[in-house]
Amino acid sequence: MKRFILLVFVALPFLALAQIPPGYYDNASNLNGQPLRIALRNIIRNHTELTYTPGLWSAYYNTDRKPSGKIWDIYSDKPGGTPAYEYTYQVDQCGANSPNAEDGCYNREHTWPKTFFNSNPPMYTDLFIVMPTDYWVNGKRSDYPYGKVGTATFTSTNGSKLGNNTYPGAPGGTCFEPIDSFKGDIARNYFYVSTCYWADSALFNSNYAMATQVNLKPWAVQMLLEWHHNDPVSQKEIDRNNAAYNIQHNRNPFIDHPEYADCIWGTGNCNPAAVANVNAGGKSISIYPNPAKDNIAINWRQYGKAEATGLEVINAQGSLIYSLDVKGLKDNAVNIPVADWPKGLYFVKISMQHEVQVSRFVKD
Repeated sequence: MKRFILLVFVALPFLALAQIPPGYYDNASNLNGQPLRIALRNIIRNHTELTYTPGLWSAYYNTDRKPSGKIWDIYSDKPGGTPAYEYTYQVDQCGANSPNAEDGCYNREHTWPKTFFNSNPPMYTDLFIVMPTDYWVNGKRSDYPYGKVGTATFTSTNGSKLGNNTYPGAPGGTCFEPIDSFKGDIARNYFYVSTCYWADSALFNSNYAMATQVNLKPWAVQMLLEWHHNDPVSQKEIDRNNAAYNIQHNRNPFIDHPEYADCIWGTGNCNPAAVANVNAGGKSISIYPNPAKDNIAINWRQYGKAEATGLEVINAQGSLIYSLDVKGLKDNAVNIPVADWPKGLYFVKISMQHEVQVSRFVKD
């Protein structure tokens, strides 16, 4: 008889969303806090340094170009909507002219302002810091910190805002607030910088509102974790991460493993031996995000020879909604689109050799 074990959802999952090379994160396994941050730094730091010109411009062909040939611009795009304008790769790249309004050209935005690392390499051309954006909106953002705008003095066509920073604990002054669809992208950029350049902190200035050198300030950590949770990893980020790896030869761990952010800056625990509700066989199911909106990532741990054979998702009424043969699946992880599923409670069932394990998630 198979044993049926009900596992309570563990808030900080172990998951893999992208095409991660085998063993890439092995040296970071079972770690938390500063040891995890240092281990990740050692994995991702020795990357290939690009040139500013033409390196970044050329890289954007693979990292930020849509199938239509248009450029992903986090300051003008409207995921799920119609942006006021779009830029064509290379054709609309900024040149000698400086437009005085939106929809002029796209240039290169240092999401962590280059002012605060004195344009030092290799940060200056790191693809996980520098993204294509509208020239005019980029100029409006300037080197202001990100934050929560109270009264906007400028609003871009996609809803990005400039104004006074009202986020609790933030210093007074002007900040820039991107739209919700890109807040998670930026948060994961910042976690990357604070991790990748941990040992290069002396290259960073100490007067940035969001960080002391490379160490994020408490108010910024709180805000960025909120952004990270409320705007989960998207397919756009997964694709960009894979493309950047092919060019720069490192990855953003917080796209591959979103739970790492909580294990370093939050209350997460990435040590499976310390996570509650793991059965005696050392197996558990993790689901991220929970509640879910567009996608869920499901990961299961197994330490013995027993192999998972099937995955099923069942709704609260007992109907089978989704099934998948997972025998031999690498990384013991799947990513499932759920945007069209009705709101409610769902159960994930993983069938193994001698038992069935179950966890649950909420579709918001």
